[in-house]
Amino acid sequence: MPNVPLLPAIEQVATFTMEGTIEFHVHSAPDIVDRKFDDFELVDRAAAAKMKAVVLKNHVLPTVDRAVLCHRLHPEIEVFGGVVLNEAVGGLNPKAVEVTAETSGHRGKVVWLPTIDADYHRRQFGRQTPGIRVAVEGRVLPEMEAVLQVVRDRHLILETGHVSPEEIFAVVRRAVELGIENVVITHAMAEVPGLSRSQMQALVKMGAYLELDYVNALMGEDAIDPAHRQWQHVSVEAMADAIRSIGAQHFILSTDLGRPDDPAPVEGYTAFVRQLQTLGISDADIDRMARKNPSQLLGLSS
Repeated sequence: MPNVPLLPAIEQVATFTMEGTIEFHVHSAPDIVDRKFDDFELVDRAAAAKMKAVVLKNHVLPTVDRAVLCHRLHPEIEVFGGVVLNEAVGGLNPKAVEVTAETSGHRGKVVWLPTIDADYHRRQFGRQTPGIRVAVEGRVLPEMEAVLQVVRDRHLILETGHVSPEEIFAVVRRAVELGIENVVITHAMAEVPGLSRSQMQALVKMGAYLELDYVNALMGEDAIDPAHRQWQHVSVEAMADAIRSIGAQHFILSTDLGRPDDPAPVEGYTAFVRQLQTLGISDADIDRMARKNPSQLLGLSS
């Protein structure tokens, strides 16, 4: 399926600006793979676009300290980080979560469940080495329980990473039982996690937000970036349909961009929103998904 053009019909939609938006999922250098921008370049561009906040993500390195330094350089924009519970930080390691919350500067906000080291991710992409599991037969593992306790006590945001649908439901169910208020389903329409529409609807009824990422519209067999060709294409049309059927109040918009062949994140975010607008998503719904919902998650005034 061909990818969506980067900037379609811009002349038809002139109402959107990046001012006040929040990028909840974006990658930058330093990293173990090449990235389009380093942290400072990324935040420079976000600040120039008058964005409200950026959340830095890295699959192997915590990003809290980097967020502190970026915010010091650009106090006009909020910059947050977190930790992805992959093997590089010890997997389901509650101490890594505590450090995320305790690092000076108070920029640690997000805890992602395993991504590239998740057992489900590895199986989906044909890898033989078993990965990290967070739940078995509908029950979270003890180490996952310990992580959830810290997330709750430190008032952090829990993102579900690349674990399986079954694991997501087990984790979200337990998070609700523990009183964790801020749960986000990472790139909810991508093949990882591979959720059905009815599963997404069930998760929002449990209180979770669904994250939509522009990078998934750039993936597929025709993708420019070779690494994106192993992922299935998710059209912006499909995302717009999900917004209409489930409700914008349950979504946040992000890009998950950062690879060298990707669009620059600010330009990609703009393209994403304009495509949604041309498909009939209202300005009010865009405002909710790009500004209000992520502001609420991050504890910022909307």
